[in-house]
Amino acid sequence: MSRYQEADEGQRRHYNDGYNPYEQQQQHQQFDNHNQPYSTHDPFANPQSYNSNTNPNPYQDPYHDAPLHDPYAQPQPPAAPYPGPPPPLDPYGRPSPSLSPHPLSPPPTLPPHLTFQPPGPPPPAMTPLSYGYARSPYEDHDIADNEHIDSGDMPLLRRNPSLSSYVNVEMPIPGAYDEDDANNIRYGRIPQRIPRRYKTIKKVELFHGNFVLDSEVPSKLLDMCALRNEREFTHMRYSAATCDPNDFKDSGFTLRQVHYDPPRRTELFIVMTMYNEDEELFCRTMHGVIKNVAHLCKRDRSKTWGKDGWKKVVVCIVSDGRGKINSRTLSVIAAMGAYQEAVAKNEVNKVPVTAHIYEYTTQISVTPSLKIEGPEKGVVPVQIIFCLKEKNQKKINSHRWFFNAFGPLLQPNVCVLLDVGTMPGPTSIYHLWKAFDINSNVGGACG
Repeated sequence: MSRYQEADEGQRRHYNDGYNPYEQQQQHQQFDNHNQPYSTHDPFANPQSYNSNTNPNPYQDPYHDAPLHDPYAQPQPPAAPYPGPPPPLDPYGRPSPSLSPHPLSPPPTLPPHLTFQPPGPPPPAMTPLSYGYARSPYEDHDIADNEHIDSGDMPLLRRNPSLSSYVNVEMPIPGAYDEDDANNIRYGRIPQRIPRRYKTIKKVELFHGNFVLDSEVPSKLLDMCALRNEREFTHMRYSAATCDPNDFKDSGFTLRQVHYDPPRRTELFIVMTMYNEDEELFCRTMHGVIKNVAHLCKRDRSKTWGKDGWKKVVVCIVSDGRGKINSRTLSVIAAMGAYQEAVAKNEVNKVPVTAHIYEYTTQISVTPSLKIEGPEKGVVPVQIIFCLKEKNQKKINSHRWFFNAFGPLLQPNVCVLLDVGTMPGPTSIYHLWKAFDINSNVGGACG
């Protein structure tokens, strides 16, 4: 009779060659039970092992199943007869205190070989990662003993030679007083606030007793212009009017057309009055006016107009109230060069300003679709006077600035009145002017 078990090929799917698959598992279980300090041998737990001592198996190999001797194993205490279940263990491998029993239950008893110890502080971990936590950051570390440790590229102000990347280092607070330093008295003047650049006061010489200033236009605007040799293209002229429109000429205010050599004669004076219209309405009217000026410059056979016909046309924009104007419309005017933000003054010699007057000869136009067109699209220079009133004083006052303030200085032959939002045709203004040129008795016309 063979001492090997019958081969079950249908379940194992291989031939039984005398190899016992449960042999190693039994050895591991024996070592696992041997390493547990609180495990005890119960002779009645496994009746099969109990019978094996009384009735030994004659076919069992005595050297095969014998347990191996572990020289490092600790001696186990003698097993007590009929011991109870082992007490529960805490996360550190020590017996944890049992739960509070019922008041009427007898006090629990422990086996004589087990003693209860109260839980103390957790032992320090001996892993390399926690080695840096167990040591104080203020201890002196010997870097030479840890040169074999690769700390990597750790951007720390104080490098710890341990493997831990988290070091408790207390850095001083900037500007804090040192507790050990007794001389915390600071000498000297109190730091003063430095004034900003835009707060710097600049004195400007008055022109005939009035504040008049020439300001350079941005270089980006000048790069889009074809003519850059004259001052009317490179600088914008600002005048702060402190008088009534009727006293504009008598107060010493002038316009650019008077200072040219020789002074320019104005044939056509166009005014555009607005309140708070948006940028689309403004560009619709302004772009139509610039197209009409370009048409006048194309009439080469005319005695009045021609290539330099734009010098005889002045376009005046009067806005009724600085606080009422649309900000996007103001941005369009600034893109054309006829407005700059940080130039205006509220008062001159403690006299309040009534109107801000900007003069510039622009060479670009903004279409109603907010596209910029330059000389490549047939845009000719246009002389612009932008009058931004300080207060909202209605439309009659805007026309007073046009007729009573600017009119006596320019002495135009024909004046054209437009409201922002009205888009003139490409030749509409020419036909209006032609009606006055043919018949000198015509006092007014509309179209």
